[in-house]
Amino acid sequence: MAGSHPAVPGSLSGVIAPLFTAVHEDGSLDLGGSAELVRWLADTRSVDGVFARSGMGKMFTFTVDEARRLIASVVSDAAGRMHVLAGCAGEWLEQPTGRSADPARYTRQAIDLTKFAADAGADVAVHIIPYAIAADEGETELDVVLRYYEAVHEATSVPLALYQPGGVPKPYQLTPGLMARLLEMPRIMGLKLSTTDARVFGPIAEVCSMRPFGLICGHEGYYSKGLQQGSTGVIGGGCMLYPDLLQAVRKAHAAGDLDASARAQELVDEALHAVDGCDFVVATKQVAASVGYGVQPFDRSGAAPCDAGIIHGIKTTLERLRRKCAQAG
Repeated sequence: MAGSHPAVPGSLSGVIAPLFTAVHEDGSLDLGGSAELVRWLADTRSVDGVFARSGMGKMFTFTVDEARRLIASVVSDAAGRMHVLAGCAGEWLEQPTGRSADPARYTRQAIDLTKFAADAGADVAVHIIPYAIAADEGETELDVVLRYYEAVHEATSVPLALYQPGGVPKPYQLTPGLMARLLEMPRIMGLKLSTTDARVFGPIAEVCSMRPFGLICGHEGYYSKGLQQGSTGVIGGGCMLYPDLLQAVRKAHAAGDLDASARAQELVDEALHAVDGCDFVVATKQVAASVGYGVQPFDRSGAAPCDAGIIHGIKTTLERLRRKCAQAG
């Protein structure tokens, strides 16, 4: 596991959109709609990367075949415009509702998908904390996590990023000690850590500062604070809907103006509530469609589309926040 540690890739920096998976009404993949969402993100000129098969993209619902199709499509659609992060976990069967995956099958699928993503041209392969795998007798859940990442690391050659979303069972959650061991693997180059709790983010951030590493805020509500703790980027639903506001947080921080960064963060926090009462994913697709992008208002969650008046209200709120951001800048 020893080796030199390359610099953190640019694909693990900045505003990274967790692509909301475009689907038809029956839940099947709509790759044409996916291409339209990628085009929409690129046209904002505020998105640095796109995360295909993300958590908000209903990653748990994907078969291996669907993951391959989406990753290949997004890499092609984003070429020359944005970096691509590819979700490469195996099939979760009945997870996250409780049923565990077969460890050997799940790990083999993850390795195969990682190799596929690398060959397709993805910049980074993202692997969620493997809480789909139950611990064997005589081992802990943290042993499972370490063993899984060792297997993927040893069998592949592309940069890897870990992903700890909210709701990971506590026995599987990263600790500073485990993070230090994971950092011994030179191609583990990033982590998406989804929390707004400084008691969780801070200790992990301190360990990650040991070498060049892409520490990604997995909740945009923590972005300003995360940047102060060494975060290199952000992945959250708002990166799909209002990436320009998140870029304002980043640019103010980079300029050394922490007060301006905090003020921009307040606008992000307000934008987070713009979609209250409506499914965030479906509403975002409706906003994209309302300005000319060909995506349908469906999601695998089965959430109903919002009425046109609500979508108009969301757009009006975001326009007001953007004006306020521009005036402050």
